[in-house]
Amino acid sequence: MWWLRARRAHTRLPLGFLIFTLMAAIVQDTPLFLPSIWSGGSEIVQAVTLVPLVLTSVLFDCLYTRLDAAETTGIRPVRFFDVLLTLGVVALALALGEAISMITGAASAETLGRNTAFLAGLTLLCGALFGRSAVLVPALWPLIGVLFGMSGPGNAYPWTVLLEPPDTWYASTGALLMLILGIGAHLLPLNRLARSAA
Repeated sequence: MWWLRARRAHTRLPLGFLIFTLMAAIVQDTPLFLPSIWSGGSEIVQAVTLVPLVLTSVLFDCLYTRLDAAETTGIRPVRFFDVLLTLGVVALALALGEAISMITGAASAETLGRNTAFLAGLTLLCGALFGRSAVLVPALWPLIGVLFGMSGPGNAYPWTVLLEPPDTWYASTGALLMLILGIGAHLLPLNRLARSAA
């Protein structure tokens, strides 16, 4: 399809999914010890929390491989295709996370789909508002969550989303809402200003 080739998704995303799957299978439930400002010490975070950054970084790169002039004046529904690509990435990440969890027994792998959905939504939202310069915001979100989102050892504030256990309903709801918000921002015409400035 012309659009996938234009986004270079046909070459970049398969490699991104391969790295995503290998990393998730390797780290499984491995803990990371990261500093936290609010708790005043180190926090134990599942290494798998950082794995969705692989996919969302590749997705951001694909979405912003564009010809602005041609896409702005064209009649093809490019933004709709971008949304379909994003939803496809999230759906496949969810399926892979569940499969890895069943095969390896790593409960933390069940968060892969949820966390990918949240970061994909954040990617779309930041891209719509700030253009290419927003690429670091989704990448820094896990670090922001660890530094400022812990009220105590192992107790994350709900807004962090990524640091919550797999069965936390409000984290799943937050991820879904962020994805919907990001899609809405991507489809709205206001992001043309940000893209033209990028």
